[in-house]
Amino acid sequence: MNVPATREDLMIVNMGPHHPSMHGVLRLIVTLDGEDVIDCEPILGYLHRGMEKIAENRTIIQYLPYVTRWDYLATMFTEAITVNAPEQLGNIQVPKRASYIRVIMLELSRIASHLLWLGPFMADIGAQTPFFYIFRERELVYDLFEAATGMRMMHNYFRIGGVAADLPYGWIDKCLDFCDYFLTGVSEYQKLITRNPIFLERVEGVGIIGVEEAINWGLSGPMLRASGIQWDLRKVDRYECYDEFDWEVQWQKEGDSLSRYLVRIGEMVESIKIIQQALEGIPGGPYENLEIRCFDRVRNPELNDFDYRFISKKPSPTFELSKQELYVRVEAPKGELGVFLIGDQNVFPWRWKIRPPGFINLQILPQLVKRMKLADIMTILGSIDIIMGEVDRLEYLKEVYGMIWVLVPIFTPVLGITIGVLAIVWLEREISAGIQQRIGPEYAGPLGILQALADGTKLLFKENLLPSRGDTRLFSIGPSIAVISILLSYLIIPFGSNLVLSDLNIGVFLWIAISSIAPIGLLMSGYGSNNKYSFLGGLRAAAQSISYEIPLTLCVLSISLRAILEAQSKYGFWGWNLWRQPIGFIVFIISSLAECERLPFDLPEAEEELVAGYQTEYSGIKFGLFYVASYLNLLVSSLFVTVLYLGGWDLSIPYIFVPEFFEINKAGEVFGTTIGIFITLAKTYLFLFIPITTRWTLPRLRMDQLLNLGWKFLLPISLDIHDMFPMVTGFMNYGQQTVRAARYIGQSFMITLSHANRLPVTIQYPYEKLITSERFRGRIHFEFDKCIACEVCVRVCPIDLPVVDWKLETDIRKKQLLNYSIDFGICIFCGNCVEYCPTNCLSMTEEYELSTYDRHELNYNQISLGRLPMSLIDDYTIRTILNSPQITSE
Repeated sequence: MNVPATREDLMIVNMGPHHPSMHGVLRLIVTLDGEDVIDCEPILGYLHRGMEKIAENRTIIQYLPYVTRWDYLATMFTEAITVNAPEQLGNIQVPKRASYIRVIMLELSRIASHLLWLGPFMADIGAQTPFFYIFRERELVYDLFEAATGMRMMHNYFRIGGVAADLPYGWIDKCLDFCDYFLTGVSEYQKLITRNPIFLERVEGVGIIGVEEAINWGLSGPMLRASGIQWDLRKVDRYECYDEFDWEVQWQKEGDSLSRYLVRIGEMVESIKIIQQALEGIPGGPYENLEIRCFDRVRNPELNDFDYRFISKKPSPTFELSKQELYVRVEAPKGELGVFLIGDQNVFPWRWKIRPPGFINLQILPQLVKRMKLADIMTILGSIDIIMGEVDRLEYLKEVYGMIWVLVPIFTPVLGITIGVLAIVWLEREISAGIQQRIGPEYAGPLGILQALADGTKLLFKENLLPSRGDTRLFSIGPSIAVISILLSYLIIPFGSNLVLSDLNIGVFLWIAISSIAPIGLLMSGYGSNNKYSFLGGLRAAAQSISYEIPLTLCVLSISLRAILEAQSKYGFWGWNLWRQPIGFIVFIISSLAECERLPFDLPEAEEELVAGYQTEYSGIKFGLFYVASYLNLLVSSLFVTVLYLGGWDLSIPYIFVPEFFEINKAGEVFGTTIGIFITLAKTYLFLFIPITTRWTLPRLRMDQLLNLGWKFLLPISLDIHDMFPMVTGFMNYGQQTVRAARYIGQSFMITLSHANRLPVTIQYPYEKLITSERFRGRIHFEFDKCIACEVCVRVCPIDLPVVDWKLETDIRKKQLLNYSIDFGICIFCGNCVEYCPTNCLSMTEEYELSTYDRHELNYNQISLGRLPMSLIDDYTIRTILNSPQITSE
């Protein structure tokens, strides 16, 4: 690595290979100067599968089930390049119908790949909800794949000279329905993401690649087209039948991460146009080249070869590659996917060299991330779109029990707070499930209300690990300080007119002062962990807390909470500070979200670039303390919003009739206090809907953007918060930018909230299938009486799995099958054995779920079943004992 010699305060951080945002086992050694990236070194080799050498020791038919493991999100393209190479080498023509089917499958695979790029890319910058939306459409694509190929991901569908099977009845209509539906989904993505101001801040101008740079680095696909070069192999090489369709190459000029996003979004729309044209104009005819069914001659034929030489229903498993060399390429979703093939007049390739687009595109990463922020690494890496399948090439101490956090006299408030936290956790899971169109917790108790309690109980019994070289005292004290400082804040909150644990005239300032202690605990935790992720997370937490405490403090109208509540109750509903200081209310919400480290302000504990921030090294109850502290802080912030801006226990809401019996001023002391607590908590939990929805709608702000928002935007506005005219003037100084940001954030909220009313997507196997498949790829079924012991299944199996034992009857030159077995523990269910069996004695059932397999061998031993005559059994036994290839007869 090129580290400047003049710097002495640099930090080297290891990111990966086990990292949630590395998109596989990628390792980055990053050199940092604070938050700035000085250097980055990618380390590969953790997932080397030897795919090229496997290809050189397999026939093309045997190798086809392997290739889907290169890029397991765009499997049709790996199959296409695998069959295109021998087709061009042998000058094999593909029927027109097969070519149309291939184009349809390739474009569906392109859509599926781009969808599963979009979801993790948005998760990399903190937006979790799109990750769930993309699976909704992707599952529909996989339903179409399964109906046509029999498998959802590892299809094994392409064949030399065509495809494995024709499209089933009704498939075209279902695919057209999907095309119409998917266009509305793309429109939703654009409304939710494209103009979101936080998203634009994270991606616009980040990772810029110029035209000359893109060419010099050999980039391809969306990486190249986003830099202003209109280069698409579907237009350049005109392979398959792409030149018969009307579509446009998607490209952008800016070359940044936003441009790469826009190119991929546009490509999904263009893929739909190609699919619709192909479906409407698909011709009739065969789906494979029947002329290549005849088997090639092989050297030194053996006696048992004659059976399958004239019985054939598929291209030859011994297809010979002529003595030539060529390079074949296709336009995959990630770029140019190529294969360099050298034939040697043999059934095995002499050389098989793969050109994966992700490997080539990844080379530019160190140059892109230099002089950028640490959080930009995830943005840039996500915009490249890599799949590592194609790229490659503590000391244990005793548990400490009996930790006492608070004194016995306040046990009841702590219990109430704990129940409140459990309710928030359950509420957040239910709301997020509704927004993301999935099923929330439902099994642990009624409506899943006990799931949060079960999770907390599990953390209590988890083992506490201490870092071997860390500061044990700071490591153990940090979580306790974070929790205790937040618990003390509950002492000054007036839950009712006559209920406040500590009625102080400086209540608000005391809360702000106490909450300032929590970042100290986070900083201690990060420093004591002896982990650079944790230390950076602690530093971020401290900087963020300081930046937003000042705007938070300036938004408060008075330091006495009771005085604030009494002032609001005098004028009823319209006297709430929400209407008197609306901009102050907005500033307070933003600042409190930042203090709670909630999205979009959760960078100190981000799951992307820092794994888990200051929580990285924690486990067991200590990790549980951080988890509780985050929700305690959210609850106390919501309570302060209720007290400061929503009237607290006041229930004077227009158009809502309140009986005199329930009016606090006229009720008894105990009953009035109970009503006040209920009203305060009801307002608090209704307000919680805002931060919960925000978390699952907006992406994450980068650290410098987060600090700029606090110091340059919120602080000037909050300085004039008590004078309406200067405040409004200062707010409007930001002009159209602020209005536009508010508009698009509101648009994002409308998209996510609209999904809460939709039914969850829960397609299970095999009873809720929208399309019934005609090809099954589940458990194998064998019919012994049909088998002629030709051993074609052995020759086409990628891993030589079937075991066939037979006896030759010399008088009639016929083989007698004795034993047939397949081990399901190793089988990859590629379906080659079923497809190439000349007598159809093998078939595959609908049993897809692995839990239905007994994991035993599929063993048909006719001797043990007693189906063979004793004379044959004796001969078989003698041959087995003597280990002789021939059997002598009496």
